[in-house]
Amino acid sequence: MPPKQADRWRWHLKVALASAIARASRVQHHATRAREQRRPLILGYHRVVEDFAEVARTEMPSMLISRTMFERHIDWIGRSFRFVTLDEIGEHLLSGAPFMEPVAAVTFDDGYSDVYEHALPVLRRKGIPAAMFVVTNLVGQPSWQVHDKLYYLIAKAFAAWDDPGRRLFDVLSGQQISPSGVFRSRAALNSSMSATATMLPALSQAEVARVMHALETLVGNGATHIPQSLTWPMIHEMRRSGFTIGSHTRRHASLPMEPPDVVLDELEGSKRALEEQLGERVDHFAYPGGAFTPAVVEALSHAGYRFAYTACPHREPKHPLLTIERLLLWEGSSIDADGRFSSAVLNCQVHDLWPPARRCERLHHA
Repeated sequence: MPPKQADRWRWHLKVALASAIARASRVQHHATRAREQRRPLILGYHRVVEDFAEVARTEMPSMLISRTMFERHIDWIGRSFRFVTLDEIGEHLLSGAPFMEPVAAVTFDDGYSDVYEHALPVLRRKGIPAAMFVVTNLVGQPSWQVHDKLYYLIAKAFAAWDDPGRRLFDVLSGQQISPSGVFRSRAALNSSMSATATMLPALSQAEVARVMHALETLVGNGATHIPQSLTWPMIHEMRRSGFTIGSHTRRHASLPMEPPDVVLDELEGSKRALEEQLGERVDHFAYPGGAFTPAVVEALSHAGYRFAYTACPHREPKHPLLTIERLLLWEGSSIDADGRFSSAVLNCQVHDLWPPARRCERLHHA
């Protein structure tokens, strides 16, 4: 079976399975059990763009959702959940008081300006609060997010190389990085997107910089477009419009891969920059890549954050409010084989009924 035909067959099977689960008479029982004690649903997005297909031709697809699809997500979820702020969720969790109804919060990572351009008008019109976790060193700067640049270079290399997996192994080896320690599965090399997503959590900032320099030497740069970050005036307007502003470190570092002094600088420096700009305390933090260890969580506590958000169900028993689960979504999280919105697939994601929604391969141990 040709690869494209096989992919469509898998998508049809996925949607059929999701639809069967959603229709099953026991779905309400499972959904209730999955969200026992009214666990809040915290949604995580990155970029909101006008045309997903066009932008995904050159930029990392899993970071993107179209404005139309984002609005469909919000409308569908809003029929079953009440949208609230992260502060409201935090106060409930602090007090131990149960939620008397299903609640949801909308969050965005990294601080892209297209959230301001495309998501903010939708949220304003619908009266929905949200939160933005900002990489503070990039605010107002015409600079790459580290994951965007790495993806761009890997995609360019994969398009140029006959054997991308072997060549990428050679690049890592040439930088004194163990390829087998990064790529524990050959499947991670199936695409530039999976290769990027696998490499980022496993490398320190210094290692990522060396790899990107090596790739630029081999395949050049030549980028004509860099996804833009928010400016401080945009952030102030979002704050006035009901956004909670939180930290996402200074430079989007994979914190488990950094030494303690760098971790502290990333946490304290970003918090300080936000508080100076906003004139208020910053309580919320999102882990880049969702990766954390007990030592990182402890450092976060010492830095003065009250609430922090992961990308999986793993919790740190000593600091449960610093490892609050989120569901990360993008354009492909809720589509059928023809790329159309599927409420059945989104239903399974939201209610923990679709296994990939909660599969975790992130680093949580020292």
